[in-house]
Formats: sequence, structure tokens, C-alpha cells
Amino acid sequence: MAKVSLTDFKVKNLKKAAPGKRYDVMDADARGLGVRVNDKGERTFIFYSRFPGKSAPERRVIGEYVEPNDNGEHPAMSLADARKKAGEWRGLIKHGIDPKVKEEEARQAERASAAQKIDRAFETVLDRFIKARRRDGIRKVDEDEKDFNRECLPKWKGRDVASLTMADIMEVIEGIADRGKQRQALNMAQKIGTFLNWCVDDDVIEVSPYRPKKVRTAIGQKAGRDRTLNDAELRAFWKATDGTVEGLGEVVSAAYRLLLLNGQRLNDVAEASWPELDKAKRVLTIPAERFKSDRDHTVPITDDALAIIEKLPRFAKCDWMFSLDGEGPATIGHKVKQRLDAAMLALLKEENPEATLPHWINHDLRRTVRTRLSELDVMDEVAEAVIGHVPTALVRTYNQSDRLKVKREALTRWEGALAAIVGERKPSNVVALGGRSSS
Repeated sequence: MAKVSLTDFKVKNLKKAAPGKRYDVMDADARGLGVRVNDKGERTFIFYSRFPGKSAPERRVIGEYVEPNDNGEHPAMSLADARKKAGEWRGLIKHGIDPKVKEEEARQAERASAAQKIDRAFETVLDRFIKARRRDGIRKVDEDEKDFNRECLPKWKGRDVASLTMADIMEVIEGIADRGKQRQALNMAQKIGTFLNWCVDDDVIEVSPYRPKKVRTAIGQKAGRDRTLNDAELRAFWKATDGTVEGLGEVVSAAYRLLLLNGQRLNDVAEASWPELDKAKRVLTIPAERFKSDRDHTVPITDDALAIIEKLPRFAKCDWMFSLDGEGPATIGHKVKQRLDAAMLALLKEENPEATLPHWINHDLRRTVRTRLSELDVMDEVAEAVIGHVPTALVRTYNQSDRLKVKREALTRWEGALAAIVGERKPSNVVALGGRSSS
């Protein structure tokens, strides 16, 4: 075998081998390194040595030499690169390590790392997180999934969850706050914190980067909500939910009116099903699996509530009470609420051109009902039972009554008061509770 002091120029200008032949040129400056040339003129760097576990020396390819292209790009492996690799191989062989085995181990580790990286991609981990919460019966899991898909997925798709930082989290949270949604931003921050804590528990990451204090410093604290609807707003609300407003429709309007009549949570009403309604007993039972306190909650159905329910469309093979298509429950989202707000404001301005409608959320209907029950002299423990607030652990243990009779009387009283406010009839159905005055 020829042995010369190789240079890149010499490697580039090695002549083709004879047809069907090949030849090797060994480097005089790097022991074991050589170049093999075939009959097509292709040049391959080889390394000649006795490898660990082998009885005789052998040649192994360590890289392909490719000439620089017109753009001046470097070859796949230069002579300098080949000499460096040959030196690394000599070091491994000296310590009894087969370079081929070492490189295969490195490739396997790289593949494992790549697979782990894919497995830790945000969208993959998020999917597992949502499925785990749905399996565990976590309330509002569908809402959580929508929030993550809307706020986080566009920014974090393809990201290794382990690479997420507090700066990444703040980018999402501050983006929401910049839209004027401070409370929504704080809620999203809590959800991200829950997600990352789950990642720690599931051994996806070692420690969560989420720092709630930093969020509070940048965004602020949650302001307590005390918004209730006044009489004028209640009249506008009732008129706007008569089923004639474009974009609301009869089904969504019915759900909204039922919220105002019984003070329940939005999804507890919107996701109600016909089997949950006992028409004979005039009771809607929200089962424990979808009620916040993890216990069945009975809601008395008053006359006006029953009249609303009886007008709802029924679909074959569909149990959802408030359904637009017979496939699933109606969605009462942000756009629907915007249409309701616009209709209410227009109605308020008919009475007073200077009228405004301060921001309110669907949950404020629940607060309105609770407040009005107190104003109607309903005892606090009864009013709390009406809206399904959880009693103390001791009371829950020893008092299993659903207080149905007094809850029905309370809601009947509110129904009459509401009818008087919206001008439909006089409050003739107002009843006294526990001997207290109903005035």
C-alpha cells in the first residue's frame, strides 16, 4: 500500500481506479488512516487496525470524502476531520474499546433521546394530561383543554416540556392580560401550574418552572367579584332571552333564563340531560360526577322553569336537554355572551339613551340569585342550599337531607319577585319561609 503525506489537494486529485478495481493510499502522518479510491473516483476515508476482539487487522470506513461544491461548502469529511477521528479511534482501541460498538451505543442513546424528546413534546404530554383528568372525573376538563389549545399550543407546540421556562409561561399569561383579561390570565396561570405539577408527578420533568409569586407580581391578585344585576338589567336580560334575539336562539335563551330562575352554575344547567329531570316530582338532579361538591344536588323546578323546559326541542336518541342539533349540548361561549350583552345594552338604551352595561359574567347570575334570596328574607342556610354551596364537613356527615321543601319555597319566592321585576305578573306566588315576613 502506498503511504504518502496526504493533503486535501492530494485527496481531491487521486485518480480513479481501473475498471472493477480499487486501491488504498495510506496517510504517512496519521497512523492507520488511509483513503480508498474506486473505479468511479469516489474517495472514502478508512482506518486500518486490529480492533478489540479481532484476531487480524481489518479496514473500516470512517467517513466519505466529498468535494466542495460551487458554493464553497465544506466536504462531508475533510482530511483534518478524518485525522481527528482516526486519533479518537486509536485512543479507544488502546483502552480495549471497539469504536464501532462505541458509536452504535452513541447512536442508540441519540435515538432514545430523540424518542424521549418526542414523548415530552408539549402537545403529547398535554394530551396525556387531559386524558388523565377526564379519567379522574375532573370538572371543566373540556374547558381546560380548550384554554390550553387556544393559549399555549400555538406557542409551545413541538417544545420539549422540560425546556419550558417561567419566561415562556409569562409570555402566555401577559398576552392574555394585555387583552384586558386579568382574571382569565390568573386562571390560566393556575392551570399551567397544575399541568406542570402533574408533569413532575408523572416523571416527565424533575421540577416545575412555575412561580406563582412572579405571576402575582406581574399581573396582580384576583379581585373579588361582587357584581349583581340590578332591576333594569334584569328586565333587559329577560327581554333579550325571549328567544327572538339573533345569535342566541330559543335553546340558549332557555338555558340563560333557567340560570336566572334557579341560580345554578352554567355547565350544571347547560349540560343537563332529560334523565336527570323527574317531571313528576318536579326536580332536576345534578349527579355527583358533574357537580362541584361531588354529591348529588337536587334543584326544585318551579312553574316558570317547568314551562321553559317543556318548550325545549326533543331529539331522538339524544339525552341532552339543551341541544341545538341532537348531537351534543349547546355551547354557551364568549361569542354568545357578547350577543346577549349587545341585546341587553340596546334594550337599556331604549329606556335611557345614556345607559351603560358594566361588564358582567355568567356566574354573576348565580350571585344575583343568592343576593336576591337574602333580600327576600330567605335564611342563609336555605339560600346556600339552593345554589348548592357545600355545608361544613360535620353538617354533611350528620345531615343528609336535600332540604327540597324549603329550597322549592325559596325559589318560588324568587320566581314571583323576578316576575314582578320583569313585568310579567304580580308576585302572587311569593310565600313566607319559617314564619318570616315576605315583604
